[in-house]
Amino acid sequence: MGKRSKLFLSKSNFKAVALLLVLSFVAAFNPAGALASFRQSNQAYVIQLSSPKYYSRLLTVAANTNRLFAGNKAPQFQNVYSFESADSLDVLENYLSGDFFYLENEQKVAAAGIVLNDPGFTADPQNIDKQWGLAKAGFLDAWQKTTGSKSNIVAVIDTGIDATHQDLKSINYVPGFDFVNKQAIPPGSDSDDNGHGTLVAGILGATANNGIGIVGTNWQISVMPIKALNSKGQGDADTLAQAIVWAADNGAQFINLSLGGIGFGHDTTLSNAVAYAFNKNVLIVAAAGNDVSTTGGSLDQNPVFPICDDNNYNMVVGVAATDQNDLKPDFSNYGKNCIDVDAPGKRILSTINFDPLTQKFAPNSYAYGSGTSLAVPFVVGQAALIKSLYPTATNIQIRDRIINTADPIDGLNLTQCGGNSCRGLLGAGRIDVVKSLQTAIAQNFSEGDLIKATDLNGAVYEILGGQKRLVSPFVFNQRFSTSTVKTALSAQLASYPEGAYVTPYDGTLVKFDQSPTVYIIQNGQKLPVTYQVFMQRGFSFSNVNTLSNEELDSWVTGSFLPPTEGTLVKANSNPTVYWVIGQVLHPINYAFFVNRGLNTFPILAVPKNDIAGYPKGEAYIR
Repeated sequence: MGKRSKLFLSKSNFKAVALLLVLSFVAAFNPAGALASFRQSNQAYVIQLSSPKYYSRLLTVAANTNRLFAGNKAPQFQNVYSFESADSLDVLENYLSGDFFYLENEQKVAAAGIVLNDPGFTADPQNIDKQWGLAKAGFLDAWQKTTGSKSNIVAVIDTGIDATHQDLKSINYVPGFDFVNKQAIPPGSDSDDNGHGTLVAGILGATANNGIGIVGTNWQISVMPIKALNSKGQGDADTLAQAIVWAADNGAQFINLSLGGIGFGHDTTLSNAVAYAFNKNVLIVAAAGNDVSTTGGSLDQNPVFPICDDNNYNMVVGVAATDQNDLKPDFSNYGKNCIDVDAPGKRILSTINFDPLTQKFAPNSYAYGSGTSLAVPFVVGQAALIKSLYPTATNIQIRDRIINTADPIDGLNLTQCGGNSCRGLLGAGRIDVVKSLQTAIAQNFSEGDLIKATDLNGAVYEILGGQKRLVSPFVFNQRFSTSTVKTALSAQLASYPEGAYVTPYDGTLVKFDQSPTVYIIQNGQKLPVTYQVFMQRGFSFSNVNTLSNEELDSWVTGSFLPPTEGTLVKANSNPTVYWVIGQVLHPINYAFFVNRGLNTFPILAVPKNDIAGYPKGEAYIR
């Protein structure tokens, strides 16, 4: 029976059950006020003055003027300027009447042969006041190959989507579902009472070349809005699990999870939902999340779900955030086990329908936001472009293509991970969309292959989840002693990022050298085993295997292994009694305790600190 772990969109003071998706808005715009200012201040024009004497008049309405063709004497190139103005084209034409040969909106060039007139668009990856992330991640060149396809369906599981937004209403929507209010979401309706889902949708598919707002990663795409979080951006893991299964059952090929949770243990219900969707050929992409500290946290030490709920087969593509210089921002989590790639996530301009400061409805608005939740739709957008170009590609092939073509950024992030180097903690690197669309990418090995690197002292790797994972001698002898092992040079493995060590069989007891703590392997994680549970379960110290610190450190640490099924547990200093069902501790009240006849069974008393470490579930009451 799964616990109801809570989901939250924004940083808060919630305890261990909080899901943190840091979303730091620095501006919001509405059509009547600040949005108009945003559009005007960013509106660019080109003018040819009929005489140089009119230049001073131009300066009264123009900013950032730049003379063009200064070295050319041809008449058609004389007195030509580009400039920005807060006034509309009509106003300028009236004011400068008789002063120019022509006055036009400046068209934005995305890549060779592609012209965009959306004012928020930029081809400059350093222009953080506009959509720098598209150029940085390689979307502009990728659009030369494909701009997407309506046959690709992306489920955005979030707070809903305002499909009436001026920059989103042209998207092809398919029917979705509202799990908060238990009702269908008709295509083209507004299901977002928070704004977060609308922000995500804008990055993914805002309408290109409509002269307003921004451009999405895909110009043609189908979106399935699924509301699993309420107006406060809160929800629970059970609802999220249902949403994932519903999306998979209703035709979604991609699931965007711009959410994550800190502090709760491995959730069986959510894990099963992830595996269900993955096995139906759905690609799931989730946010790294943002730790309660200002410097991000290690997911290896404090795993976040669902990004780390990948069932040891990398069923979830985990995404950390980067800025315009490919540096990990302070807020983004990191880690060897759960992060696969990085994507733009700092000062990202997108659509919104709520003012984050006043919490009031603001239709047809735009905002800047920062957070790993904003990095996710860049990766989902990349995945959809790959699928549009290679429609028969599986979710595993798309996942591996995204990972294997990322640009390494470890060398730039020397102190960004808790004050230390991020080497090996940011996945394969920042996504490179155009590279991922190249047909010449070599796929030398298949999922599950064992490869011996002949030039690395015979080190053996398993290709798993788009990564190469080192197999220790202990695990090789335990699991693979009779398996076929291919040979290769390390250069042939270079396109695969290095993941955690391959884990032993589930149920294996392991420990560090010089440390008394014993762990048990379950679902690719190591669960600490307390002394009382060790004895209660009948474990033997002779079966505990001592492994290297490096090997054990590479695995995610889960919640404490609970006592055996059906055990009654309490803390020495607290009267609350828990009943262990489904490897989860459920608090029970006195009436339930007596009514079920549990008062006739012994209660295992454990230290208070141990109770805090076990996974908790919903209360059982009479």
